[in-house]
Amino acid sequence: MKKTIQAFLDSGQVAIAGASPNKDNFGRTLMIELQKLGKDVFLVNPRYSEIEGKTSLPTVKNLPGDVENLIMAVPPKLTEEIVEQAVGSGIKRVWMVRGIGKGAYSEKAYTTCRENKIEVVYGFCPLMFYGEGMHKFHLWLRKTFGKIPGEYQLSLE
Repeated sequence: MKKTIQAFLDSGQVAIAGASPNKDNFGRTLMIELQKLGKDVFLVNPRYSEIEGKTSLPTVKNLPGDVENLIMAVPPKLTEEIVEQAVGSGIKRVWMVRGIGKGAYSEKAYTTCRENKIEVVYGFCPLMFYGEGMHKFHLWLRKTFGKIPGEYQLSLE
């Protein structure tokens, strides 16, 4: 998972499924934070054609072919549908957001990704790695109290 997280961080492009104009929407928060970092952000949400002045695409299939990273900020059932759209597209990596509660993770979506050679990150909020301040502190807490996958334990020094 460490290699996959690093590939997300190193890339200049990322798609986010689930952003909305709602001020409390986590996908919207991700979009804003990633844009501040200079990332080229693509939005996927069939309910909106535009969010915060940025075009929103109806499906993953509408993303440019060179977009390889997709962050899922949706409920697990939608994660399953969107991962199916990602199969056969340019998406090489999927991050199933974990914040408060279950997050976007779905065992079925995870299996679909693995069967189609799409790398997966789950169990983390992306802002723990992209963000600053409290987000970095949250990562430190998880590291300190052993709440992160073993393969990541040694590399967070």
